Amino acid sequence: MKARLAKYCGIMGLAVALGLSLPSAQAVMIGTQEAAATQAQVDRAKVSDFLNRASVQERLLAMGVSAPWAQVRAQALTDQEARLLAQRIDSLPAGGNLSTTEWILVGVIAILAAVVI
Repeated sequence: MKARLAKYCGIMGLAVALGLSLPSAQAVMIGTQEAAATQAQVDRAKVSDFLNRASVQERLLAMGVSAPWAQVRAQALTDQEARLLAQRIDSLPAGGNLSTTEWILVGVIAILAAVVI
């Protein structure tokens, strides 16, 4: 009987110890500003990743735009401009074959960013 009680107490003690050591999860509401800032960071990262592609850098160089200059200009975009460009990047074909119109759009946005600054 004592062995059984000792085994039961040992198991309960282990269960309590494990239960106390587990972290608890918390759900917290975030504000609109914080959510918008997070989305803006995601959009900027998407544009930056796009500009880091070798094929994009080659095409920009062919148009007379250096990769570092394009990155600086991309960082200078407003949140709305970055969102629009990120959406445009999402709509590109998966193979990365950009049409002339799409390259012109990328170039125009880069030039507009340069003019704004």
